[in-house]
Amino acid sequence: MTVGIVGLGLIGGSIGLALREPGRRIVGYDPNSASVKVAFDRGCIDAFAELDEVSKADIVFVAVPPRHVVEVLDSIREQKGPETVYTDCTSVKSEVVEWALAHNDPQFVMGHPMAGHERSGAAFASAWMFRGSKWIVSPLNSTAVASLKKVDGLITAMGATSVKMDAIVHDREIAIVSHLPHALAGVLVQLADNHQEVDVTGGSWRDLTRVGGADPVLWTQIFIANREEISKAIEETQAKLAELKTHLDANEYDGVWAFFAQARNAKERIS
Repeated sequence: MTVGIVGLGLIGGSIGLALREPGRRIVGYDPNSASVKVAFDRGCIDAFAELDEVSKADIVFVAVPPRHVVEVLDSIREQKGPETVYTDCTSVKSEVVEWALAHNDPQFVMGHPMAGHERSGAAFASAWMFRGSKWIVSPLNSTAVASLKKVDGLITAMGATSVKMDAIVHDREIAIVSHLPHALAGVLVQLADNHQEVDVTGGSWRDLTRVGGADPVLWTQIFIANREEISKAIEETQAKLAELKTHLDANEYDGVWAFFAQARNAKERIS
């Protein structure tokens, strides 16, 4: 099997490492020659190829920034082989849904791996990036069963679990569980940068701010692409914090206790 990867950053590089085994050949494309060199030197790909050649692989993973995903999908659709299956890794699905509904290609499968790292680039890629993680797959009515089966098979091979989810629901849910945490981490590290005189941070700080240094170019694209759902999530966050502040300002023990009790109960339900 030949696996094609378009976009040799953190996710694309990790896909290449995770799928390396006898019988699979990994070919990759990226317009950035420096990214190609890092991916090749680290063993993420067996060879570099131009986009037209990568598009003819047995399966192609599209791991490019949100701003470029539709143009790449267009290119693959025009140049793919007769049996090529292709899938995206985009964390915002609205624009991809629009494209997919316009073309109804049975060989295309929408996807999004729920894994990552606060650092970007193939230099930080790893073969274990997806182990134990969820990989959201959003098939349409036009998606062929065989295409979905091929994508699911490789997701399993990478150690992830395929989770089926409607693409529109995806953007709403991901705004809460993935995108909003990046905003909150950004707020926290900026507050600390303004106020912290002595480093007294502990485990909770490290857990909450791990993604505070994420790539601003990538995350600006993600936030703009999912701006409506993220804006709603921020409004809900503001309402929750305002409620807690009201209890604090009034010195209401029971109100503060209720906030943390509700949080603990919610954590137990979703853990």
